[in-house]
Amino acid sequence: EMLRSLVGSEMCIRDRYTTEMATLLRENYITWPWVVFYLMYGFVVFVLAVVANRDKPLYYAGIDGALLGLASYGAYNLTNYSIVEGFTLFITVVDWAWGTFLTSASAMAGWVGFQKARKPDSI
Repeated sequence: EMLRSLVGSEMCIRDRYTTEMATLLRENYITWPWVVFYLMYGFVVFVLAVVANRDKPLYYAGIDGALLGLASYGAYNLTNYSIVEGFTLFITVVDWAWGTFLTSASAMAGWVGFQKARKPDSI
């Protein structure tokens, strides 16, 4: 029952997020800015959350990844909320939370991969 409730909540949030973002989206996306950003962001997460925690437990990478996500997605979302007409508080909070979670999960996945590459028999 709890799982069904969580899935239902996620679907409602996704539908509302998509509806509120629809008026802000371009008809034709410009690809290069987000490709550049996510390549750069992935590199920064790798250096600051994965490599920096190579000799520490996995959760250190998760914490540092969450902090990076909190700061970077916070800067993006709070700035947009303050200057972009139609960028709602709902969009701000949902995207900020998702970015924080996703950066933390990515850092932990990167940490596991990095450990396997360093010491193939360790994990």
